[in-house]
Amino acid sequence: MVEFLAPFDRTPKEVARKMLSEAHVRPGYWVFDIGCGDGSILVEAAKMGAFAVGVELERELAKLAKKKALEEGVSQMVEVVVGDFNAVRLTHADVVTLYLTTEGNKKILPKLKAELKKGAIVVSHDFELPGLAAKRVVWHYYTNFDKRRILVYSF
Repeated sequence: MVEFLAPFDRTPKEVARKMLSEAHVRPGYWVFDIGCGDGSILVEAAKMGAFAVGVELERELAKLAKKKALEEGVSQMVEVVVGDFNAVRLTHADVVTLYLTTEGNKKILPKLKAELKKGAIVVSHDFELPGLAAKRVVWHYYTNFDKRRILVYSF
């Protein structure tokens, strides 16, 4: 059964950078973005030297993510998988990024607990992972009128 986790809402480039910075992404890291949408987080991760894997249910959004990686010159560092979150294994992920909903995070939590290696970092944009305490919560002001909550979890 395909699991729908959240509607598409673009992560602004500045917020994507802050999420990855809070996860201390380094060259050679493996970053997985569940529900990658248009690929903004993937592109920023690849620009930091990370291998970036996105999972996206919507075929057109997945195409857009691949196109964005190509246009930004990082396509060799980015893979986009069309499917739900069960389409990939997270066993070698150093960082997982999420911009889902609380309900979507609740659905993916068992997979995170089962597959992530010790020390992996999960960064969630705006929504909590139910039942887990965030290692830290950062408010990122990316315009005068908009602030985003970034929650960092250590597994």
